[in-house]
Amino acid sequence: MLSSTAVNFLSDSTSQLLPFWIAKAESDHELELAARARQVAYGKHLPQLGDKLATPDEDDVDQDSAVLLAYSKLDGSCIGTVRIQIANQRALRLEDSFRLPSALRQGRIAEISRLAIPSRSNGLTLRLMLIKAAYWYSRAHRVDRCFLCVRYPVDRQYRRFDLDDVMRNDGFVPMQHIGMIPHRILWFDVFNIEARWLLSANPLHSVYFSNSHPDLLKNIQANTLIQETLAQRRNHG
Repeated sequence: MLSSTAVNFLSDSTSQLLPFWIAKAESDHELELAARARQVAYGKHLPQLGDKLATPDEDDVDQDSAVLLAYSKLDGSCIGTVRIQIANQRALRLEDSFRLPSALRQGRIAEISRLAIPSRSNGLTLRLMLIKAAYWYSRAHRVDRCFLCVRYPVDRQYRRFDLDDVMRNDGFVPMQHIGMIPHRILWFDVFNIEARWLLSANPLHSVYFSNSHPDLLKNIQANTLIQETLAQRRNHG
């Protein structure tokens, strides 16, 4: 079912241009740009992990993964990246370290990972937009539930998202695919988080749902809502 935001989006949304654009990596060179961004970003605080991320890995080229890159409009340089892995042919990478409860594995699930921003310039805005792009990519691919692994103290930055913890008492799990560093596992329901944020008056609701950002994946937000509207009309004759 479409949300009230989706019903009014095309006519009432505010379109905002950004100082960067986000696109899906389509070549080996673009994957190398993502790896370089990870190396620099992670290497600032975790040098050994940064070195391990210096080259693209097997998940980057997997058919069920999408690596997103943010490019500066000023000079075209890569200024950030994030990856989405959808569990189609195999389990999510995080499950190498922690078996998700069966209730959370139902339906179509995805992991948002490898978020990296090498420079502090546009840091908060860029982080929000990379995650927004990952959200709408997941929604466009009919993902039901998304998971994120976040380490201390970075997990504090995710409080604004009002996500749920997989483990009780905000527990941490050493993650094999992230250098055995303990991480919290957070998750959200792709189609319910919009209503959740609206009811709680979360400021991110307007950023992620009311405002349009055409620079994200060739206007994926508007295009996805159009496809959802058409699908709903077909289902109702």
